[in-house]
Amino acid sequence: MQPNAEQMAILQAIHERHPFIAVNALAGTGKSTTVNFAVNGGPLQGRSVQYLVFNKKNADEAREKLPGFVKVNTAHSLAWNGTHPAGGLIRNVYANRRVDRLYGTLKSWNDPRFLGFLRSMKDVRLSKAQSIFLVQDILTSFCQSADDQVGLHHLDEQLKTQISMKLARSGNEKFLESTLNAAQEVVNDIFQKMLDPGGNAPVTHDAYLKIWSMGRPVIPADHILFDEAQDASMPMMEGVLSQTHAQLVFIGDTHQSIYGWRGAVDAMQALKHRHPETRVLPLQSSYRFGQGVADAGNVFLTALYEKERTPVEFRAFLRGLGNYDSRVEMDAAQGMDRKPTAYLFRGNAALVTAALRGLDRGDKVYMAGDQAKEIADFLEACCKLYRREFTPHPDLRFFDDFQELQKFTDTREGQGLAFLVDMVANQHGVLEREIGMLRATSHQQGADYTLSTMHRSKGLEFSHVTLDVGVQKPFEIDEETGERPVFSEVPAEVWRLLYVASTRAHETLYLNGLMTAILTNVDGIPQPVRAAVHALDRYRIDATPRADWETREFPPVPEPRLIGVPFSQVNLTPSWVKPDNTAMHPPGFEATETREPMTPVPWPATGMFH
Repeated sequence: MQPNAEQMAILQAIHERHPFIAVNALAGTGKSTTVNFAVNGGPLQGRSVQYLVFNKKNADEAREKLPGFVKVNTAHSLAWNGTHPAGGLIRNVYANRRVDRLYGTLKSWNDPRFLGFLRSMKDVRLSKAQSIFLVQDILTSFCQSADDQVGLHHLDEQLKTQISMKLARSGNEKFLESTLNAAQEVVNDIFQKMLDPGGNAPVTHDAYLKIWSMGRPVIPADHILFDEAQDASMPMMEGVLSQTHAQLVFIGDTHQSIYGWRGAVDAMQALKHRHPETRVLPLQSSYRFGQGVADAGNVFLTALYEKERTPVEFRAFLRGLGNYDSRVEMDAAQGMDRKPTAYLFRGNAALVTAALRGLDRGDKVYMAGDQAKEIADFLEACCKLYRREFTPHPDLRFFDDFQELQKFTDTREGQGLAFLVDMVANQHGVLEREIGMLRATSHQQGADYTLSTMHRSKGLEFSHVTLDVGVQKPFEIDEETGERPVFSEVPAEVWRLLYVASTRAHETLYLNGLMTAILTNVDGIPQPVRAAVHALDRYRIDATPRADWETREFPPVPEPRLIGVPFSQVNLTPSWVKPDNTAMHPPGFEATETREPMTPVPWPATGMFH
């Protein structure tokens, strides 16, 4: 297997030691394969390489595939084995203080300052448990930020609404500000005690990662490859960006940055913003699907670029090179041999409804990931609240009774829970059958089809994907006012989720009228988006056979702007395999560095490129 032209351009840039490289890898374009090319017979063979991945599962998989000289870590494991700002290894400093969650430890923590805070919260009718949860949530948000001090902006708006409602019920609404200020102050105090190497404050995983990043750590490697960089937390990003001695290669899909709600940032664009000389190179050729699905993804990419005025360097369009006869059906029709293998939903309401209906029909349903467990756990906890029993569930711990929870679902922050809360109310807290059925959907083997929200479908792949009609919600006309949605006001998050969802399919994508809703209902749609939508007609189920429309080199609409090296101009003989080590810049490369690039490292003529 040989690298394609886009991968070759990336390998060449690594070899030339450009200090900052951002690899903008679209869906299914071979990020892992590119890393493999770099370290197995490529420019990083035998070099000092640190590969950072998103979670432990990814780390275990990478260790199995990559050669032993590549150090593979998650950011947390790197921090745990790193240096504390006050000196010494973090794993030694916090060996007896590390905890998974603060709640259990804080319940029995005899710190005078913290105990005083708990006593003061009794005056506004916050229980000990609720006071600890409040502290825990603020501290978690702070530890996922780049801030040096805790502020009230670290309090989630949903949680703030819950506390406000609780204080109002007990007649203490006038003390809301003082209550939150007290929580802010005690969280600052706890974090300072976490920082103290000789202290006794418990330290969470997010806290020691934050503390590690604050010490301007040095990662002992000459080349740092940072995978899934579009989903980095701020401390993670800052810890990597502080490495002035190493070549930084950030790899990710800036358009799949969908976790901003939990503190994630797009380190790809942050790298370019901080270092304008960053070389941005795309991976656009996807072998996951054919051009039909690729062009469906390009519709949402085009909308995202128009919406956010994305910098030209980060604009890329998918080329579908997979060995699939990919089709995109705009309406509800289905192909005889293309029965959906996955259904993707906007939220939990439609997901749960589809799961229960399928199970009632006798279908074998699989709910991807941990979604079944999470929903079943919530319903179980909600039933306890209905029966006036205590529940520590994170979404319910600030409600004294079920009626209070119902009022919360009428607010903007709580509307996402409305469907599940109504289920409990309608069944009078008796949902054993439904909860049992949902738990049964956590088994994938032998399932007829998979169900998932769009959010949780990231990283998954299916043969034939149907987008539920509920994904059209952001494009619906308001029934009461007749107000039409406006393109400029549709959140970028909507387009990102649709891009992620549409590119889960290998062979068939059923859009269920989504494009019709967009074109018919939304005002101010830019012409490039309209053109991209209309181009999908060529990929319908009953369209012309593949040979006429799916073997083109580039997607016809919109015309892609190639960033990096055009296929026709790529030098497929990489300079690092030449004995004289003369750096050959492929035609089309423009030197953009504002500081002198690192000296290319000689590379022997070995491995797959020989």
